[in-house]
Amino acid sequence: MNWEERLNKFLENFKYKNDIDGILVCGSFITGNPSSHSDLDVHILLKEKVDYRVRGNKIVDGLLIEYFANPPRQIREYFKEDYSEIRPMAQIQFITGKILLDKTGEVQKLKKEARKMLDKRYSDLNTDINELNKYELWDMLDDLQDGFENDRDDFDFIYYCNLDKLLSLYMKYIKYPYHKKTILGNITSEIVKNKYLLEELPDKQISGLIKNCIILKNKEDRMKNYELLTNKILNLTGGFDIDKFEFKSLVDC
Repeated sequence: MNWEERLNKFLENFKYKNDIDGILVCGSFITGNPSSHSDLDVHILLKEKVDYRVRGNKIVDGLLIEYFANPPRQIREYFKEDYSEIRPMAQIQFITGKILLDKTGEVQKLKKEARKMLDKRYSDLNTDINELNKYELWDMLDDLQDGFENDRDDFDFIYYCNLDKLLSLYMKYIKYPYHKKTILGNITSEIVKNKYLLEELPDKQISGLIKNCIILKNKEDRMKNYELLTNKILNLTGGFDIDKFEFKSLVDC
Protein backbone atom coordinates (compact mmCIF):
# COMPACT_ATOMS: atom_id res chain seq x y z
CA MET A 1 0.00 0.00 0.00
CA ASN A 2 1.51 3.39 -1.04
CA TRP A 3 1.26 6.65 0.89
CA GLU A 4 -1.69 7.89 -1.19
CA GLU A 5 -3.80 4.87 -0.23
CA ARG A 6 -2.86 5.23 3.43
CA LEU A 7 -3.69 8.93 3.38
CA ASN A 8 -7.10 8.22 1.82
CA LYS A 9 -7.73 5.65 4.51
CA PHE A 10 -6.87 8.24 7.16
CA LEU A 11 -9.08 10.92 5.60
CA GLU A 12 -12.07 8.57 5.41
CA ASN A 13 -12.07 8.42 9.21
CA PHE A 14 -10.96 12.00 9.88
CA LYS A 15 -13.25 13.41 12.56
CA TYR A 16 -13.51 16.85 10.96
CA LYS A 17 -13.76 15.81 7.29
CA ASN A 18 -16.99 17.76 6.71
CA ASP A 19 -15.04 21.00 7.26
CA ILE A 20 -12.27 20.20 4.76
CA ASP A 21 -11.74 22.60 1.85
CA GLY A 22 -8.24 21.59 0.81
CA ILE A 23 -5.40 19.12 1.29
CA LEU A 24 -1.68 19.65 0.70
CA VAL A 25 0.96 16.98 1.23
CA CYS A 26 4.57 18.00 1.85
CA GLY A 27 7.88 16.66 3.13
CA SER A 28 10.18 13.90 1.94
CA PHE A 29 7.48 11.86 0.22
CA ILE A 30 6.96 14.82 -2.12
CA THR A 31 10.42 16.41 -2.34
CA GLY A 32 12.19 13.04 -2.50
CA ASN A 33 14.54 10.78 -0.51
CA PRO A 34 12.23 9.67 2.31
CA SER A 35 13.87 7.43 4.91
CA SER A 36 12.48 4.71 7.14
CA HIS A 37 11.89 7.42 9.75
CA SER A 38 10.04 9.80 7.43
CA ASP A 39 6.45 10.67 8.23
CA LEU A 40 3.83 12.02 5.85
CA ASP A 41 3.17 15.72 6.50
CA VAL A 42 -0.35 16.80 5.58
CA HIS A 43 -1.88 20.27 5.72
CA ILE A 44 -5.66 20.07 5.88
CA LEU A 45 -7.27 23.37 5.00
CA LEU A 46 -10.51 23.86 6.88
CA LYS A 47 -13.37 26.15 5.98
CA GLU A 48 -12.64 29.78 6.81
CA LYS A 49 -15.63 29.99 9.17
CA VAL A 50 -14.43 27.33 11.64
CA ASP A 51 -13.17 28.45 15.04
CA TYR A 52 -10.72 25.63 15.77
CA ARG A 53 -7.45 24.11 14.62
CA VAL A 54 -6.12 20.60 15.10
CA ARG A 55 -2.65 19.07 15.06
CA GLY A 56 -2.07 15.37 15.49
CA ASN A 57 -0.49 12.10 14.41
CA LYS A 58 -1.94 8.82 13.26
CA ILE A 59 -0.24 5.61 12.21
CA VAL A 60 -1.95 4.04 9.20
CA ASP A 61 -0.63 0.65 8.10
CA GLY A 62 2.83 1.45 9.45
CA LEU A 63 3.01 5.01 8.07
CA LEU A 64 3.01 7.89 10.54
CA ILE A 65 0.80 10.70 9.26
CA GLU A 66 1.38 14.09 10.87
CA TYR A 67 -1.53 16.38 10.15
CA PHE A 68 -2.14 20.09 10.60
CA ALA A 69 -5.75 21.25 10.20
CA ASN A 70 -6.27 25.02 10.06
CA PRO A 71 -8.54 27.59 8.46
CA PRO A 72 -6.75 29.84 5.91
CA ARG A 73 -6.52 32.82 8.28
CA GLN A 74 -4.54 30.71 10.77
CA ILE A 75 -2.10 29.59 8.07
CA ARG A 76 -1.51 33.23 7.19
CA GLU A 77 -0.73 33.96 10.85
CA TYR A 78 1.83 31.14 10.80
CA PHE A 79 3.35 32.69 7.68
CA LYS A 80 3.69 36.07 9.45
CA GLU A 81 5.17 34.56 12.60
CA ASP A 82 7.67 32.47 10.66
CA TYR A 83 8.67 35.43 8.51
CA SER A 84 9.40 37.63 11.52
CA GLU A 85 11.63 34.90 12.97
CA ILE A 86 13.30 34.08 9.61
CA ARG A 87 11.99 30.54 10.09
CA PRO A 88 10.08 29.81 6.88
CA MET A 89 8.92 26.30 7.75
CA ALA A 90 5.26 26.83 6.89
CA GLN A 91 6.04 28.77 3.72
CA ILE A 92 8.44 26.09 2.46
CA GLN A 93 5.91 23.35 3.14
CA PHE A 94 3.30 25.16 1.06
CA ILE A 95 5.71 26.10 -1.74
CA THR A 96 7.09 22.57 -2.13
CA GLY A 97 3.89 20.72 -1.23
CA LYS A 98 1.57 18.87 -3.60
CA ILE A 99 -2.08 19.91 -3.75
CA LEU A 100 -4.48 16.96 -3.55
CA LEU A 101 -7.67 18.95 -3.01
CA ASP A 102 -8.52 22.64 -3.41
CA LYS A 103 -12.27 23.25 -3.45
CA THR A 104 -12.07 27.05 -3.24
CA GLY A 105 -8.63 27.75 -4.71
CA GLU A 106 -7.39 28.85 -1.30
CA VAL A 107 -4.53 26.35 -1.16
CA GLN A 108 -3.13 27.69 -4.43
CA LYS A 109 -3.47 31.24 -3.08
CA LEU A 110 -1.49 30.27 0.01
CA LYS A 111 1.24 28.74 -2.14
CA LYS A 112 1.57 32.00 -4.08
CA GLU A 113 1.56 34.09 -0.90
CA ALA A 114 4.29 31.92 0.62
CA ARG A 115 6.45 32.31 -2.49
CA LYS A 116 5.94 36.09 -2.57
CA MET A 117 6.86 36.31 1.11
CA LEU A 118 10.14 34.41 0.66
CA ASP A 119 11.02 36.45 -2.42
CA LYS A 120 11.20 39.54 -0.17
CA ARG A 121 14.32 37.95 1.40
CA TYR A 122 13.52 39.61 4.75
CA SER A 123 14.60 42.97 3.36
CA ASP A 124 12.24 44.76 5.77
CA LEU A 125 13.68 43.14 8.92
CA ASN A 126 16.43 44.63 11.09
CA THR A 127 18.80 41.83 12.11
CA ASP A 128 21.84 43.84 13.18
CA ILE A 129 24.06 42.31 15.86
CA ASN A 130 24.32 44.90 18.65
CA GLU A 131 27.10 45.35 21.20
CA LEU A 132 25.33 43.16 23.75
CA ASN A 133 25.12 40.35 21.19
CA LYS A 134 28.82 40.79 20.45
CA TYR A 135 29.65 40.61 24.13
CA GLU A 136 27.68 37.36 24.36
CA LEU A 137 29.74 35.89 21.50
CA TRP A 138 32.98 37.01 23.16
CA ASP A 139 31.85 35.63 26.53
CA MET A 140 30.87 32.25 25.04
CA LEU A 141 34.31 31.95 23.45
CA ASP A 142 36.00 32.92 26.71
CA ASP A 143 34.01 30.29 28.64
CA LEU A 144 34.89 27.63 26.08
CA GLN A 145 38.57 28.49 26.19
CA ASP A 146 38.48 28.15 29.98
CA GLY A 147 36.69 24.80 29.73
CA PHE A 148 39.15 23.52 27.15
CA GLU A 149 42.26 24.64 29.03
CA ASN A 150 40.98 23.03 32.25
CA ASP A 151 39.79 19.88 30.48
CA ARG A 152 36.30 20.16 31.94
CA ASP A 153 34.08 17.11 31.69
CA ASP A 154 31.20 19.22 30.37
CA PHE A 155 33.28 20.88 27.64
CA ASP A 156 31.53 19.06 24.77
CA PHE A 157 28.08 19.90 26.14
CA ILE A 158 28.93 23.61 26.52
CA TYR A 159 30.70 23.64 23.14
CA TYR A 160 27.69 22.47 21.16
CA CYS A 161 25.25 24.66 23.10
CA ASN A 162 27.43 27.70 22.41
CA LEU A 163 27.90 26.71 18.77
CA ASP A 164 24.12 26.60 18.36
CA LYS A 165 23.82 30.16 19.76
CA LEU A 166 26.69 31.38 17.59
CA LEU A 167 25.18 29.96 14.40
CA SER A 168 21.73 31.25 15.30
CA LEU A 169 23.02 34.82 15.66
CA TYR A 170 25.09 34.64 12.48
CA MET A 171 22.32 33.18 10.34
CA LYS A 172 19.85 35.77 11.58
CA TYR A 173 22.37 38.51 10.84
CA ILE A 174 22.74 37.41 7.20
CA LYS A 175 18.96 36.77 7.01
CA TYR A 176 19.21 33.07 6.23
CA PRO A 177 16.93 30.47 7.83
CA TYR A 178 18.62 28.47 10.58
CA HIS A 179 17.72 25.02 11.78
CA LYS A 180 20.05 22.65 13.61
CA LYS A 181 18.78 19.81 11.43
CA THR A 182 19.67 21.51 8.14
CA ILE A 183 22.72 23.70 8.77
CA LEU A 184 25.31 21.05 7.79
CA GLY A 185 23.23 19.97 4.80
CA ASN A 186 23.05 23.60 3.71
CA ILE A 187 26.82 23.43 3.30
CA THR A 188 27.27 19.85 2.06
CA SER A 189 24.09 18.47 0.46
CA GLU A 190 22.16 19.53 -2.64
CA ILE A 191 19.33 17.23 -1.53
CA VAL A 192 18.90 19.19 1.72
CA LYS A 193 19.18 22.54 -0.08
CA ASN A 194 16.48 21.59 -2.57
CA LYS A 195 14.17 20.11 0.06
CA TYR A 196 14.25 23.22 2.27
CA LEU A 197 14.83 25.80 -0.51
CA LEU A 198 18.16 26.80 1.01
CA GLU A 199 20.75 29.00 -0.67
CA GLU A 200 24.50 28.61 -0.36
CA LEU A 201 25.90 30.70 2.48
CA PRO A 202 27.51 33.94 1.22
CA ASP A 203 30.95 33.43 2.79
CA LYS A 204 32.76 30.21 1.83
CA GLN A 205 35.34 30.62 4.60
CA ILE A 206 32.60 30.83 7.21
CA SER A 207 30.88 27.82 5.62
CA GLY A 208 34.09 25.82 5.96
CA LEU A 209 34.54 26.85 9.59
CA ILE A 210 30.94 25.91 10.42
CA LYS A 211 31.42 22.51 8.82
CA ASN A 212 34.65 21.94 10.76
CA CYS A 213 33.06 23.01 14.04
CA ILE A 214 30.35 20.40 13.54
CA ILE A 215 32.20 17.39 12.14
CA LEU A 216 35.70 17.50 13.64
CA LYS A 217 36.29 14.97 16.42
CA ASN A 218 39.42 16.38 18.02
CA LYS A 219 38.64 18.94 20.75
CA GLU A 220 41.66 21.09 19.97
CA ASP A 221 40.74 21.27 16.27
CA ARG A 222 37.14 22.13 17.10
CA MET A 223 38.27 24.80 19.55
CA LYS A 224 40.55 26.41 16.95
CA ASN A 225 37.77 26.51 14.36
CA TYR A 226 35.24 27.85 16.87
CA GLU A 227 37.63 30.67 17.79
CA LEU A 228 38.25 31.49 14.12
CA LEU A 229 34.51 31.42 13.42
CA THR A 230 33.67 33.70 16.34
CA ASN A 231 36.33 36.24 15.38
CA LYS A 232 35.31 36.11 11.72
CA ILE A 233 31.69 36.88 12.66
CA LEU A 234 32.68 39.64 15.07
CA ASN A 235 34.90 41.25 12.42
CA LEU A 236 32.07 40.95 9.91
CA THR A 237 29.86 43.01 12.22
CA GLY A 238 32.38 45.78 12.88
CA GLY A 239 34.67 44.13 15.42
CA PHE A 240 34.56 43.98 19.21
CA ASP A 241 36.91 45.21 21.94
CA ILE A 242 36.12 43.87 25.42
CA ASP A 243 38.07 46.74 26.98
CA LYS A 244 35.67 49.24 25.39
CA PHE A 245 32.42 47.34 25.88
CA GLU A 246 29.50 49.36 27.20
CA PHE A 247 25.80 48.89 26.47
CA LYS A 248 23.29 51.50 27.56
CA SER A 249 19.54 50.86 27.48
CA LEU A 250 16.33 52.00 29.14
CA VAL A 251 15.21 50.41 32.41
CA ASP A 252 12.22 48.06 32.31
CA CYS A 253 10.12 49.92 34.86
